Amino acid sequence: MQSTGAFPLLCCRRSRRERRCGFTLIEALAVLTIAALLATWAVPWLHGWVLQHRLATATNTLAAAFVAARQTAIAHQRPVALCAGVPPKCHEPAQWSWGAGWLMFFDDNRNGMLDAGEQLVHAAAAVPQGITAFANSPLRKTVIFTPLGVAQQVGGAFTAGRIRLCVRSPILNNVRDLVLAKSGRLRLEESDLGGDCPAP
Repeated sequence: MQSTGAFPLLCCRRSRRERRCGFTLIEALAVLTIAALLATWAVPWLHGWVLQHRLATATNTLAAAFVAARQTAIAHQRPVALCAGVPPKCHEPAQWSWGAGWLMFFDDNRNGMLDAGEQLVHAAAAVPQGITAFANSPLRKTVIFTPLGVAQQVGGAFTAGRIRLCVRSPILNNVRDLVLAKSGRLRLEESDLGGDCPAP
């Protein structure tokens, strides 16, 4: 009788202990609901952060190319060209695109083309996915930096203009403009256009 009476008591104690160590269905559903709500909030924020990082990286990389081209021309006392696009499209007006990449090379005859015997300094790949890069008319063409660091067009005229890198998404400061002065110096301007990406 005692052993029979003790058996249910042991079972009850064990089952209570098991309930304390595990989760009920209601608790599990509550945790999943909270996790889903957090994911709904976090995923757009994470996507925006990724786009911000890509935009900053693309802007800094292109800005560094302009600075490097100017400094190389001054240091070597030779004209250095910066051309939008990738070869052979770098030299085809219909294919000029800073978003596709760019070439930097010594351009001793100042014709804006990488000719035989001229040294390629650097070639860059396309901007990251989700980034749009385009320029106004003066900077669609090859930019040539003189040994004095001045920015010129192929014909020898001074050049100045704006290259716009932007994200078609309502992130903070979705537009970044690289503004090239005639002196060859570059400055950065940031704008928040609420996800719009108009031509510069």
